[in-house]
Amino acid sequence: MYEWSDLRIFLAVAREGSTLAASRMLNMNQTTVSRRIEALEHALGLALFTRTTRGFAPTPQGQALMTRIHAVEIAALDVETEATRLTRDLSGSIRDTSAEAMYPIVGPIMLAYRALHPEVRFENLSAEHRISLEKGEADIAFRATNGTLKGDTLIAHRLLSVKWGVYCSDAYISANGMPSSMHDLSDHAIVAFSGSVATLHFSIWFMSFVRGEQVATTCNSVPNLSGALRAGMGVGLLPVMVGMTTPGLVLCFSPTVETDSTWWIVASPEAYQQPRVRSFMSFAGEKIRHNKSGWLRN
Repeated sequence: MYEWSDLRIFLAVAREGSTLAASRMLNMNQTTVSRRIEALEHALGLALFTRTTRGFAPTPQGQALMTRIHAVEIAALDVETEATRLTRDLSGSIRDTSAEAMYPIVGPIMLAYRALHPEVRFENLSAEHRISLEKGEADIAFRATNGTLKGDTLIAHRLLSVKWGVYCSDAYISANGMPSSMHDLSDHAIVAFSGSVATLHFSIWFMSFVRGEQVATTCNSVPNLSGALRAGMGVGLLPVMVGMTTPGLVLCFSPTVETDSTWWIVASPEAYQQPRVRSFMSFAGEKIRHNKSGWLRN
């Protein structure tokens, strides 16, 4: 079987008249050029050149193939030209939004993408409310739900399910011990979510195991709750990807799938028309789905 590189060598020898001249043009070893010509002739079952003391001259069969091989050359150059154009189209900025707790994961993905496409710049947006993609406030968002992402106005790529776990600090364990199951929570002080986070499925399910008087403090975000746990204020629920990277926290146990969140990357139809947005969404999806660090469920 032959490849485009073999045909490219054939054209170089035919145009230059010798393997030596072709090797200089291609920046290849002359022996390699000769060997590749012989391999191409064997693969095609044809003698492509007549070897003389003056060099290489195409045989009638070689002449007959030159027009078609030249067409392959033009097609290959067209591919390179189009790839260059698409690379240029990737340049610009991507405005992204995500829960702050996700940025230790999202950030390295952006860094890896910029290593391949340094012409792309990211604008990381954060707000107390959910930023609207439909209104053009951002291009893409990483979002977590307890199942299917509702609504038909966004382009959504499902990533994976994020595990949650029950955490507390070393200091809390020294003073109060550590729960080993959801039913043990009734004997401990609780750090609970407040605001919009408290209405999410994992928070509601977690709080169904505790009494109101057990709540030592409430927090309206994952970073705030993580800080309260590190201070030793009680036991609380965190994404495992946050808990495992936060110094001073101990995983008491990992609840069942009732607390899992499905992670999505989404964009508005208008933003999705931008090549850089489509490219990054595909890249991020592959990176996250191949993550093996243990904070995602398959």
